[in-house]
Amino acid sequence: MDYYSLKMRASQHVGEGEGEQHISGAERIVGRDSVEAVCSAMVRRAMNHSKGDPDFINVKIEKVHESDIQVLKALPVTRVDVETWQEGLEKAFGLIAPLMGSGCGLRKKLQELLRETFPMRGAMLYDIATGERLEPDHERGVRATYMDSLHSSEVDGCKNHFNEAIVLATKVANAPGMVAEFCVSDDPNYVTGYVASKELGYVRIMKMKEMGDENGGRIFLFDSRKASAEECIEYLQKKKVLVEIADRT
Repeated sequence: MDYYSLKMRASQHVGEGEGEQHISGAERIVGRDSVEAVCSAMVRRAMNHSKGDPDFINVKIEKVHESDIQVLKALPVTRVDVETWQEGLEKAFGLIAPLMGSGCGLRKKLQELLRETFPMRGAMLYDIATGERLEPDHERGVRATYMDSLHSSEVDGCKNHFNEAIVLATKVANAPGMVAEFCVSDDPNYVTGYVASKELGYVRIMKMKEMGDENGGRIFLFDSRKASAEECIEYLQKKKVLVEIADRT
């Protein structure tokens, strides 16, 4: 069976010489018969976003052969309830810090790195072995693409933060040299974030910022002693992945 990779990106003009602001994005891997319906659903999603109306919507359709797809089991999920977003961040830092090693500055370093990700479209690729950022374009960052859940409803174009996050987190955790991922959503109406790794699983932290805050970012913590940055980026950006998510009903 052949599949199709569908990607949608929507943006808004910021001003003369200031570039564009990201409004919405989505991607799916679906069968041929679902392509038209899913594309329509993606466009509806782009046109009904809390960040406003887009000035530009791009939809890309690309054929994918079944033999090129890797199927992964979703990371196990843990939910952490907290009273405040500050408590949520501290919990996240506490989980990630031991994986970074003693020479990286731990919480303080993670806080600094997170602030640096706010203007980026993609994720930061941070090498815990050298303390260097390895993404080729520091403004754009590294994006994990070509992924979907294995048994998702093919015509569903609505935002499902949980499913989309666990699919991405599972793919990232399986990338060569990957240690962990740290994520705070940039959606102003979504305050839940997560940390994830093969060791931790997917740890969903219910408050990691204030409601209405448009800042968010993603850090991929990588170890260059285990793989090359080129191998890691190649997997994140080009490997086709479907993630099997257990039924939570």
